[in-house]
Amino acid sequence: MNYQWRSCKFAGPMLPGYEDREISEHWHERAKSAPDVFCYPQVDSWRETLWGLLSDYLTAGVKAAFVDSPPEYIVSDDLSWLDEIIFEATGKVVDIKQLTADRMRAHYRGFRAVHGTRTDDLAPFYRNGLRILRSAEIEDRARSIFLNGRFRHASEERLHEAIKDVDARNEGGGREGRLWLCADERSLTTRPGGAGHYLVYGSEYLYCLGIRVATTRETKEALKSVGRPTVFVCDVPMQLMRSATLPMFAGLILEYMFCELIDDLQAHALSPGSGSGFSIPYDLPADWIVGHYHPENIHDPM
Repeated sequence: MNYQWRSCKFAGPMLPGYEDREISEHWHERAKSAPDVFCYPQVDSWRETLWGLLSDYLTAGVKAAFVDSPPEYIVSDDLSWLDEIIFEATGKVVDIKQLTADRMRAHYRGFRAVHGTRTDDLAPFYRNGLRILRSAEIEDRARSIFLNGRFRHASEERLHEAIKDVDARNEGGGREGRLWLCADERSLTTRPGGAGHYLVYGSEYLYCLGIRVATTRETKEALKSVGRPTVFVCDVPMQLMRSATLPMFAGLILEYMFCELIDDLQAHALSPGSGSGFSIPYDLPADWIVGHYHPENIHDPM
C-alpha cells in the first residue's frame, strides 16, 4: 500500500531551517558523488573502476571462461563458482569476495547510503549527526507521545511490559547500538516489502512500543502526525563499515558484473526485489550528511 504525505490528514508541520540542504529525491538529478565515494546503484560510476582494481585476477581469460561455460548457480553469498574459474584460468588461489572488499576499502573514502526517518525538526541531525539507537531515549519519547492522557489504555505499566517484550537491548536483536542505512534508496521508498515504514512512522522501536501501549490504529495516527518522511543521504566513511558489510556488497557487485557479460543472465543484485540494508555501530557525524529530501509517495509495508 502506498502512503502519500500530501493526502495524509494526520501529517504535521515541519520546523523551519536547513532548507538549503534539501536535494533532489531522484539521485540522477543530483550532483555526481565524488570519485572516491562508492555509490552502489550508480553502476556506471564503479563498473570500469572495479574491473581495473581486480584486473590481476579478473583477467580476459577469466571472463572468457565464464562466458563459455557459465555456472549453473551464480549467487552473491557464495562466490566459490568464481574462485574456481579464476583458479582454472590463472592458477591463482583467491577469496575474490574478500579481496574485492579489501580493495574497495583501500580505494574508496566513503560509501554512499541513506537513512530514513520521520521528523519535524532537521536541526538535531545537522548539528549532532545520525545517532545509533539508544533505547532509553526512544522509551522517553514513547512516554511523551503515548502517556500524555490521550490514549485510554496507555499506562507506564504497559510501557514497561512493552519494553520487556520487544527486548531492544538484546545484542542479537539488531536494534541497540546500531544505525541502519540502505545502499539503494528504492529499499526505503518504492520497493514492495522494503523499509518504507521508517519513513511513514519513524523509529521502528518507537512503533513497536506504541502498538503494545496503545492500539495499532492509534499508534499509526500519532506517528504520522510528526512532521514529514525524511531521507538523509550520507557518505559513510569506510572505516565505519563493519568487517562483514563490504564483503556482502562485494559479492553482490561481482554477481552483477559477471551477469552483465551474458545477455540472457539476470543478476538478482540491484533488481527491484533486492535489499541493500546494513548497519554501523557508530554515530555518523553531521559532516558526512550530504543532504536530505522528503519523499511524498512511499510504499508502506505495514
